[in-house]
Amino acid sequence: MRGPGSIVLVRAKGFGALPEQIERQAGEQALIDMFAREHLPMALRDAPQTPIPLHSMMGLFARGAAALDYRTFGLDVGEEMTHRGYGLWIEHAAAAPTLGEGLRRAIATSWAHQSGARLELVRDGGHRIQRFATPTFDVSKVQHCDHLLPPMLTFVRLYLGARWRPDWAEVEYARDPEAKQVEDRLQVDLRCERPGSGLALKASELSRRRINRITGRTRIVTLRDVLADVILSDAPEPARALSAIVALRLLDGQSDIDGAAHLAGLGVQGLQRRLREKGFTYREIVEEARRARAIRLLVETQMSILAISLSLGYDTHGSFTRAFIRWMGCSPSEYRRSVLAVPEPHEDPC
Repeated sequence: MRGPGSIVLVRAKGFGALPEQIERQAGEQALIDMFAREHLPMALRDAPQTPIPLHSMMGLFARGAAALDYRTFGLDVGEEMTHRGYGLWIEHAAAAPTLGEGLRRAIATSWAHQSGARLELVRDGGHRIQRFATPTFDVSKVQHCDHLLPPMLTFVRLYLGARWRPDWAEVEYARDPEAKQVEDRLQVDLRCERPGSGLALKASELSRRRINRITGRTRIVTLRDVLADVILSDAPEPARALSAIVALRLLDGQSDIDGAAHLAGLGVQGLQRRLREKGFTYREIVEEARRARAIRLLVETQMSILAISLSLGYDTHGSFTRAFIRWMGCSPSEYRRSVLAVPEPHEDPC
């Protein structure tokens, strides 16, 4: 169960080909409407690293299946994904010499992809269950659960071969009349009402070595790479999660506290109280998120200063410039010129 006021986040890349599936079969407007109902910006399609609330991702899967009216929607999305689609943390895991070590790495670094959910390896007699367990929300988990199974399979098959099948698969939801479609597609028995989505492996299989060895030409993803790829701040909760939600909403130029509280599953007063308890204010979080995004847009894009100011929710060029001078000690134009001029390492921008 989700704790009171807890904020569970996952990177947007976790929905894989979901937008393309919906757009292809129901049209662009249907996709826009679904994102809007989950209070998610369409700009996420170009920002897959961005953390989003897990309940919003589950909502997209549920809405997609309802709109397209077929049971295996989540499975279809999952089958277009591989483990690599989840980021550097799982590539680091896949570089391990044995399956057991790979799963251990994945469990140890899964926090780089999501918070509040857990990847685990649990004992079940002579089997080990590779399981991904998520908190409970007021949204159907069926499609989200199903989409997790194919990428989990592709990871294990790096070590056990393309024809390997688990002795059974597990999902959190209760069995429905159409669950057999999932079993037929995966060619495996499905055990329902389990603690998470999972695959049953024989304990002896954990010692199996990777089939295709990584060659010297392939760059191995290290733990340092994983840590460098983490984009959530190191502030305490709930400031850490709220920073991610504010950054998400800035993709649409939104920064109001009401919208952030809604995505976080909190009331405005409750959100403010929890931030105060940790020594933060909502204004401070918005300011830091705006500063970080402003710097990124100035350095990585050719957007005009006016366009950047509007994208960050400022009414005028001047209000953004004053804020930027307060943050960085120089104007946005001066900062862009100094950074793009590639100053010497000992020089500070501006």
